[in-house]
Amino acid sequence: MPNTRRRLFLQLGAYFLLTFLIAWGAWFPAFLHPDSFKLLSFGGLFAPALSAIVIVSVANGKQGVKKLLERYRILRFHTGWYFFAVLFVPLLFIIALLLSSAFFNTEFKNLMLAGSPAVVLISFSWLMFINSGEEVGWRGFALPRLQRLLKKPVYASLVLGIFWSAWHLPIYLVPGQSSIPLPLFFLFTIGLSFIYTVLFNKTSGSLVSVVLLHAGTDIMPRILNITLFSDRTWLIFGILIWISAIVLFVIFKNKSMVVEE
Repeated sequence: MPNTRRRLFLQLGAYFLLTFLIAWGAWFPAFLHPDSFKLLSFGGLFAPALSAIVIVSVANGKQGVKKLLERYRILRFHTGWYFFAVLFVPLLFIIALLLSSAFFNTEFKNLMLAGSPAVVLISFSWLMFINSGEEVGWRGFALPRLQRLLKKPVYASLVLGIFWSAWHLPIYLVPGQSSIPLPLFFLFTIGLSFIYTVLFNKTSGSLVSVVLLHAGTDIMPRILNITLFSDRTWLIFGILIWISAIVLFVIFKNKSMVVEE
């Protein structure tokens, strides 16, 4: 067991280090020279997946990489989790907007962005591809190992959420790159990490489920003009994320939530 824990610790340490080096190494030049390094910036989005494949390849060879990517073939889980993955976060966005309007008289004129259902569907499909660059690493590689190392999903979710949030920090070095205040971004991203853990574990470690959840989250800025959101709206959204995470963990506390690597 000590050897297993040491192996997991070394793999995770190497993974997080490589993920940050690749992504930040791509993003910093891209942000400094936005007209010249668009492809480099795009490539940084795949740093988590690339890092996971490198570490698994070194540790377990081709079979390890195959096992990691076979998580995409886990499709047979309850239909309700498909609906949850796609619709849950958009629903929280809507509730946050309604609460912000009801309690703070927030107005949301011109909130909806132009876009047909076909455009939304195409954007969603594209986001699934882009977000695979993250989820192969964060949930496919790191989460199962963190759960084995830290024993409890709550600890694994917290640690992964912190790393996941910090990974996005370069976005805030360039004015206008994000409309979400940094503390509130950390608030709801770490909270989301707990929701991802529940979904990942309840779908037997399916990468498809968490990619759908990620796309369902990122599709909202393509539908809503989030630059109109106030700090209060983002705070409400973050609180809703945390309430949801706590409820989900309470509901499933007596059921197995550990997925083997």
